[in-house]
Amino acid sequence: MDGTMNHDRDVPGSPATSTRRRVLTRLDLLRDEMLDTLTAAVRIPSITPTYPGEVYADVVGAEGEVSRLLAGVYAEAGAETDVFAVAPGRDNAVGVIRGTGGGRSLIFNGHVDVVPPGDVSGWRSGDPFDGVVEDGWIRGRGTVDMKSGLVAQAFAARALHEAGVRLRGDLILQAVVGEENLENHLGTSAVLDRGYTADGAIVSEPTGGDRPLSVMAATPGVLVMRIEVTGKSSHSSMRGRMLYRPGTTGPVAASAIDRGFVIYQALRRLESDWAATKFDPLFEPGQFTLAPGVVDGGARHSRSGAFIPDSMSMVYAVFHPPGEDQAVVRKEIEAHIAHVAATDPWLRTHPPVVEWPLRYPGSRVDAAHPLCVAVADARELAAVDTPLAGRPPLAAFPSAADSTWLCAAGVPAVGLGPGELAMAHAYDERCAVDEIVCAARAYALAAMDWCGS
Repeated sequence: MDGTMNHDRDVPGSPATSTRRRVLTRLDLLRDEMLDTLTAAVRIPSITPTYPGEVYADVVGAEGEVSRLLAGVYAEAGAETDVFAVAPGRDNAVGVIRGTGGGRSLIFNGHVDVVPPGDVSGWRSGDPFDGVVEDGWIRGRGTVDMKSGLVAQAFAARALHEAGVRLRGDLILQAVVGEENLENHLGTSAVLDRGYTADGAIVSEPTGGDRPLSVMAATPGVLVMRIEVTGKSSHSSMRGRMLYRPGTTGPVAASAIDRGFVIYQALRRLESDWAATKFDPLFEPGQFTLAPGVVDGGARHSRSGAFIPDSMSMVYAVFHPPGEDQAVVRKEIEAHIAHVAATDPWLRTHPPVVEWPLRYPGSRVDAAHPLCVAVADARELAAVDTPLAGRPPLAAFPSAADSTWLCAAGVPAVGLGPGELAMAHAYDERCAVDEIVCAARAYALAAMDWCGS
């Protein structure tokens, strides 16, 4: 097969049409069980234990609980299962459904960890992990990002098995940990290093943007940048003297917060330049940004208004085109900061320290790649005669995803998943049931096409 859906055989009474109908009918019968499993998964608070602000010992273990839940579904789909952890309590689950031979292999990939829910009073129900299904939606932390997609993938595999479909290529199901804090070495990369690779992959991140269940062929490069600015502390009453009466032997004080915001404004100007200079045909204009996420400052020895602050730190998420060398991107930003620092009397002699603790290089699969075509065909066929009908757009996922590490390992990876990314990490996170059902149908059809059946 060349990776495209054979529409010549999509006629009433043909073997292909009959088999697909049997699989989709089986998925319809599994709908309620799929939603019950998703509810159970959402009710497990599988927060990334290393996420800033979390107490590791209080949180660790829940990721593994979700992985074991999914491993049970994988086993029901006829898979050989492997549950393992690089870090204790943080188990990945893999299911391998062996093909009959002669077909291409395919990975279904998704992460089990979720971000913290925030203040529970911000949730309409008062329970971020209630997993309630009502009015066509399932709500709760992790529904969009990304347990709905994971469970839909698992039930697509189960429907294939229960409909008696034997794929020619292997189907490999991966439920991984650590994605939310960019810990691919514990999750997707660890699974790949264990030998679970394939000829292609579908990552079930939420790909709803302008249209639900778009096909995402690229992800941006992402860098996490930390900037540390040093000042000189004194009594807060010395601010006027610091600003207007500098001493002959040096300033009485230097506000790290003032100096930090000099850098902040400079990076905002660079971000505006990027909006006009950095482009990629799959990404929306202005997608490549320098996003400040954390600003913290004060006197090192006391967080009090009585002191002129002598420290300030800022943490940024930097989004750049996937084709750019990250070393070049870092050099550009560092040079911009250094130029600004050279124009400031204090920063010139006390330059800020720039660190790069985390990186995602980004990924891209050509729009004409057979995997892109196969996934788009499956998505279109899955939605026939539904409100989601039509050819899905080919676009880019706007944030980091484990597609990066799959592509880096030589596995072309395309994103397709229920939910809209704007709802991820938000209060009252929820996912449309119709999208979950359609996604499961698309996963099953894509596996049949790509792997051969």
